Amino acid sequence: MKRYSIFIFLVFCFEIAFSQQYFDTLQLHKSLTFIAHDDKSGRYPGTEGSNIVAEFILQEFKAANLTPLCDNGYQYFSFFKGWTMGDSNTATLNEKYLTCLTDFAPLNYFNTLNSSLSAQVVAIGNSKDIDWSLCTNKWVLIYTNSYSKNKDMAIYAIKQGVGGVILLDTNETFPTYKYYNGMRVKDKVVTTLGPVVQISPAIGNELLAKNNLNIDQLSKMIKDNPNLVLPLNTEFYARTNFIQKTITAKNVVALLEGSDPKLKDEYIVVGAHYDHEGTIERMSKKTGQLRTYIYNGADDNGSGTVGILELAKKISSQSNRPKRSIIFVAFDAEEEGLIGSEKFFDSCIAINPEQIKAMVNLDMIGRYNPKLKLSILGANSSKEGVKLIKKLTKKSDLKVDCTSKNLLFSGSDHVNFYKRNIPVFFFNTGTHKDYHRVSDEVEKIDFKNMQKILIIADDLINDLANRKKNLTFTNL
Repeated sequence: MKRYSIFIFLVFCFEIAFSQQYFDTLQLHKSLTFIAHDDKSGRYPGTEGSNIVAEFILQEFKAANLTPLCDNGYQYFSFFKGWTMGDSNTATLNEKYLTCLTDFAPLNYFNTLNSSLSAQVVAIGNSKDIDWSLCTNKWVLIYTNSYSKNKDMAIYAIKQGVGGVILLDTNETFPTYKYYNGMRVKDKVVTTLGPVVQISPAIGNELLAKNNLNIDQLSKMIKDNPNLVLPLNTEFYARTNFIQKTITAKNVVALLEGSDPKLKDEYIVVGAHYDHEGTIERMSKKTGQLRTYIYNGADDNGSGTVGILELAKKISSQSNRPKRSIIFVAFDAEEEGLIGSEKFFDSCIAINPEQIKAMVNLDMIGRYNPKLKLSILGANSSKEGVKLIKKLTKKSDLKVDCTSKNLLFSGSDHVNFYKRNIPVFFFNTGTHKDYHRVSDEVEKIDFKNMQKILIIADDLINDLANRKKNLTFTNL
């Protein structure tokens, strides 16, 4: 008996040493550097960078001897992503044809997507207290020398039921339609709206010329009289045309089949989203030109992605194969509203949600801060969860919070599992100043503490996959 106890102790020590060695910080760094590199362009769903990362994840799953599910490891789905310009955008100024994206740019405000208007133009001030009755069925020309103020005035004007809106912005290089497009009027105050367009400064001066004015003179008039409503001797026509844009994305899904003949039909899901914000074009204050900025998302959520890859390798290679099956999934389009994890339950998985006994979600685990602690939210979504986490983290030197009930306000993929009465565990080290900024880079990741977090996650997953009784779901 004594020899057996010594043997068990040595095995236990070996397993701990193996875990410490297996979650190698150099490998984590190498994988994350690949995923969060500039050449992946922020991993926005459907882009080349996203596809490269998805293929990398799939190959890592295969290297761990996991079985790809769905369509050779990919679960494809589509989602609506705004509107793109059609080929029927036209405009004329005093019967002169204007060139799209040179003289004018159509803007997709609310339901102004496909509309037209031919009417007189009224220049207005920057006050919301102007006499809007003088603008009925007319174009209003809005000029504030600031695209953000122009946007606010445009939204307010639309709510007043004007015929159409012309934005004039001389503070930026034309066109700045990329700033304006995507801005929505959320309050459905009116049922029909006219078109919204932006015009270049050159066309702006042409528009004012019949009143013997130019942009500088109009600017002075608005400054002197914010309530200005000035009818212009100008006829303007525009037709805006936008078509719906749909993006095809994909989850990466693979299975580690359980060893127990009965329990292998029960599943533990281990997930992390691999998508991020992509790129954005902003005006450079130094050069006055548009510049492309890349959101590499090293922590959000490159850290969780490489985390599940290493967990897959570790668990699949250990001698005591888990009794329950484990589905490893890299979710896409999380940043677009948890779309990938919602689509996970569609037909290609062909798993009854009742057979999923728990879900472990890793999202932003690379910036451990003792003040914020390691949050394992959702531990209290099961009767046994908090006690289990406290047991598994007892010897860890990380500070852990597993009692918070702030679950549904923590927007990540575990939420879609919780809504289906599945106990969840959400590993997260908290937000920071680089959250959803281009500064979320690999060099800021704390790989040493990330390694410790993965050891806790490994212990949890093995417990969930091997325990005699499943967790008891609890509503929060």
